[in-house]
Amino acid sequence: MKTNFTRGVIFACVAAIWWGMPQPLFFDEIKHIPSFEVAMHRGVWSFFVLFLSLIFFSEIKDFFTLFKSSKKIIILTITSFLIATNWLGFIYSVSINKVQDASLGYFLTPMISISLGYFILNENLNVRKIISVSLMFFACFILFTSLDSFPYLALLIGTTWGIYGLLRKQIEVSPAVGLLFESGLISLFALPYLLYLSHINIGYFSFNFSYISIMLFLTGIVTIIPLFFFNLGLRYTTLGLAGVLFYIAPSFHFITSVFILGEYLEMEKIVAFIIIWVGVSIFIYDAVKSPRLSRIKFDN
Repeated sequence: MKTNFTRGVIFACVAAIWWGMPQPLFFDEIKHIPSFEVAMHRGVWSFFVLFLSLIFFSEIKDFFTLFKSSKKIIILTITSFLIATNWLGFIYSVSINKVQDASLGYFLTPMISISLGYFILNENLNVRKIISVSLMFFACFILFTSLDSFPYLALLIGTTWGIYGLLRKQIEVSPAVGLLFESGLISLFALPYLLYLSHINIGYFSFNFSYISIMLFLTGIVTIIPLFFFNLGLRYTTLGLAGVLFYIAPSFHFITSVFILGEYLEMEKIVAFIIIWVGVSIFIYDAVKSPRLSRIKFDN
C-alpha cells in the first residue's frame, strides 16, 4: 500500500512538472496558429501515437474490451468533451499571452478536486487538511481580487480539469486505453475539420516536414505524456492529493511566464504563491502521515 501510494505521488508530480514548464514553452512556439486548430491537432496526433503504442505493446485488445461497459463509454465520452475544452482554453490563453490566467485556472483545480473528493468520493478532511484548504482558498481569493477583469479562462480551465479528474477516477480503465478513446472521439470531429483546412489551403500542417508541421505532430506526444502520468497517479492516490500535487504545474507556469516569457508578476501573486505552498506543504505532510487514505476504490 505504501509503495503504491509513493508511486502515485511520483506519477502525479511528473505530470504536474511537465504541464508546468515544457508544455507552455512548447505551445508558445506555435501561438500564432489558431487555438482551435492546435487543439484539433492535439486530439488527432494523440490518437495516432497511442494507437500505434497499444499495438506495439499488444494492448489494443483492452481498448475493444472497453466497449462492453456502457458506463465506461458514457463517462469517457463526457471526459473527452471536458479535456478538449480544457486544451482549447489553455492554448488560447498562451496564444494571447495570458499564461498567468491559465496558471490561475490550475490553482483553482485543486480546490475543485478537493471539494469533489470530499462531497462525492467521501475522502476525509481532518484538521490539518482543513487548515491547508483554508489557506489555499484564501490565496485564490487574493489572486481573484487582484485581477482587472473576470477570469473566465481560469474558471473554464479549472472547472473542466477538476470534473475530468473526478470522472476518470470513477472507472477502472488503464490510462493509455482511456486516453485512446478520448483522443479517438475528439479525432472524429477534428480530422474532418483539419482535412477541410488543408483542402482550402489555410491549414498550417503539411507533409513536407516543415518546422511547423513537426511541431503540430509533436502536440500529440506533448499531450499524452502528462495525461498518462496523471491518470496513472489517480489510481494510487486520492483525488484531493492528486489535486494538491497539481499545484506544481501553476507554480511552474508563474516561473515560466515571468522569467522566460517576460510577463509581469504583481506582489499580490507573490504573496498568494507563498500562502498556497504553505497550505500544500501541510496537505502533503498529512497525506504522507496517513497513506492509508490513498486506497483506491473502483466502481465497475
